[in-house]
Amino acid sequence: MILPELYKLQQKYLCIPATSVPSERVFSKAGLLTNDRRNRLSPKNLNYIIFLNSNLNLL
Repeated sequence: MILPELYKLQQKYLCIPATSVPSERVFSKAGLLTNDRRNRLSPKNLNYIIFLNSNLNLL
């Protein structure tokens, strides 16, 4: 194997999920983030917030 570390990374991060739980989790977070105080967020900014919230554990 030429790049074993790259292989390990791709195994961890490029796998196909077996269930729809991760996508359902994102929709759930979106519902929690949009409330009466944040009803004027643009879709673009809401996407940024959801992305950051979902990937916070990778930082």
